[in-house]
Amino acid sequence: MDQPKPTGFDQKGHVLFWTIGVLASILPYFLFFYDADFNPSWFQRSGHFADNLIVTIRHCLIGMTLGGWAWLILCRNHPLKIIPRWVNRESPLNWIWFFFSIAVYSIHNILLLSTQAFGGFEFFAIAMGRIFTATIVISLIWASTFLASSASPRNLRFVPWFVPACVPGFLAIDVLVILFWNNSLLTALNKLDEQGSLDFARQLAAGGLDYSAASLLAILIGSFTLFGLLIHFSHRLSLIKKIRITPKRAALFLVLAWSLLFVEKATGYLWKNRVALRLEEHLFQVHLTPIEPDPGVATYAASFKPPSVPEFQGLASQKPDIIFIMLESVRADAIDPAHSPFLARFRDEECQPLGRTWAASNATHLSWFSIFNGQLPSYWVRSNDTATKTSQLPASPWIRLLKANDYRLEVRGVCDFQYNGMSSTNFGLPHILDVQVNAPIDGDFYEIPQPDREKEIIRQSKESLQTHRERPHFQFLALDAPHFGYDWHPDFDPPYDEYDPAAKFNAFPSESDIRRVKNRYLNALAWADSLVADYLDFLKQEGRYDDALIIITGDHGEEFHEHGSWFHCSSLHPEQTSVPIMIKWPRGTRAPARASASHLDLLPSLMDFLAAPSLELEKLPGHSLLRESDEEPTRITITSFCGITGISMAWRRENHTATFRWDNPWSSSLPKEIHLDDIVGPEGSLNLREPAEWDQALRHLFPDAFARYFTKWRSLPVID
Repeated sequence: MDQPKPTGFDQKGHVLFWTIGVLASILPYFLFFYDADFNPSWFQRSGHFADNLIVTIRHCLIGMTLGGWAWLILCRNHPLKIIPRWVNRESPLNWIWFFFSIAVYSIHNILLLSTQAFGGFEFFAIAMGRIFTATIVISLIWASTFLASSASPRNLRFVPWFVPACVPGFLAIDVLVILFWNNSLLTALNKLDEQGSLDFARQLAAGGLDYSAASLLAILIGSFTLFGLLIHFSHRLSLIKKIRITPKRAALFLVLAWSLLFVEKATGYLWKNRVALRLEEHLFQVHLTPIEPDPGVATYAASFKPPSVPEFQGLASQKPDIIFIMLESVRADAIDPAHSPFLARFRDEECQPLGRTWAASNATHLSWFSIFNGQLPSYWVRSNDTATKTSQLPASPWIRLLKANDYRLEVRGVCDFQYNGMSSTNFGLPHILDVQVNAPIDGDFYEIPQPDREKEIIRQSKESLQTHRERPHFQFLALDAPHFGYDWHPDFDPPYDEYDPAAKFNAFPSESDIRRVKNRYLNALAWADSLVADYLDFLKQEGRYDDALIIITGDHGEEFHEHGSWFHCSSLHPEQTSVPIMIKWPRGTRAPARASASHLDLLPSLMDFLAAPSLELEKLPGHSLLRESDEEPTRITITSFCGITGISMAWRRENHTATFRWDNPWSSSLPKEIHLDDIVGPEGSLNLREPAEWDQALRHLFPDAFARYFTKWRSLPVID
């Protein structure tokens, strides 16, 4: 029989104190929304939506518990008498939901392990460690919820149980996100407020998913209701075969599970290879022992070069039309005569030979920022924050340079330029363009099918070239056909008949599944190819082609399960970061062949063409492609969308790639310590032994990177 409850339960004062505890726990968040300068130590700024949500939930449980206990103490219930009784009191365990949650957590972690190339013994040992981790985490969640529920008024005790009720659902969705996108759900949710405010519909629309705010709210409410009902009915079923447990036994159970986990981690540290140890550390966000591998093969104290805005003096002597076409999600190896005959011929016959060509990042807004501002993607955050807080931001150097030379500035796209500040961080706030056309999700243009939008912006661009002949034109066109959804006009005859009709991907695809999805993507690219061909043919008919500067590139690539996932924004592998960069200079321009090129090179090349001083070019991290070079420079790619492996930066030069990571790669702040993850050459990893050897190899293979991109790059000693 249960022991008598302390006095004070279920009185009005109990409800009042419980409510005050909850409100006090979330008060700092209300204060933050009232005053943006209020910044409690545990509250993280934009880009940490999920992290802040988790902290809020934890604080709510604490507030429930403290508020309830405060009332019980006021009712003269002495803690030293209540706690011993509570520790030894048996309570029924919802064992069905408890073991189901552990099973889901374990399966989640094991499926995550299966996406990486671990050896058999390593896989088994790590899997056992993750099962122990799952047991401990679920037990701690259960214990904290039980404690909060015990301190709650009787008619409100169900409220804390919504927390463990949602855990299996969250983990199941997380598995799907990882299998499809190679990113965790936590990272995806963190990014929701990266722009400084929450706009779920705009974020989803940018990813090719159209959901209204009302439908999202309905899904959220429905999910909470479903999870609540499931945990309720599992509790009722668990009572048929009762399992009762005391907090004391639960504590002993936790100690045993943690001891087994500690043994697995300690012994594994002695025999697992360095790659497996580090990959295990970064695959999972929850680690419950102090045993951890070195974060990299070498570690550096580093400071990126701050942005330096170039100045323009005088007017250019030549002012050709500048046509810039951005092809969404187009990877370099997708340009092929079989499905993009015009672009393949244009690249091979009309453009400067550029060898290997790289995006600045694997995300649209980051690459656009680097192209127009000529700066590393890391500095997008500063510009976006300035635009958000002040509602003012100067236009990028690219736009200001052309404005100073009296260009007619026209920017047209079929996407939403409000997404992650794509308009403000590139064209200024307010923008200084003569024309800006895009498709906000709440506008009429967005309601038109995307292929028709693409036809319309090209029609408008043609019309403008015929109407406004008095000034040189800068026309930027953003075509989205190869973005997820992979769409084309119904009147277009695509080159591949065997394709996925709905762009729905399998988590465990067969080779046929992958081929059908990729064929749909290539069909969409073929549609974009036809649009570009039509537009450039128009330039020829108008006599404006030969003397025009024409740039065609992709903002990033697209992965089709080459590394176990789909889409982009999840790694710096070449499939996501190697993009076409095609530049046709005006006739008579001497443009030497280059071994490689990057998005970062476009602004200095434009400045060089328009006769900007050499000193101004040196302020930028990129290089002018119009200048001869005996040695290939290091190409740098950076992202905060680094997926489950945490690789945030890649250096590429000749046949070698160096990859790096740092703590909180999704954070808006720049790192102070950078860890070298690996150096890979034609025969794989260099596989050196000591940090000094890795450092020596890095400096030998990438000699120009340190002074070009950093103000400080100093080796740090390894701490045993």
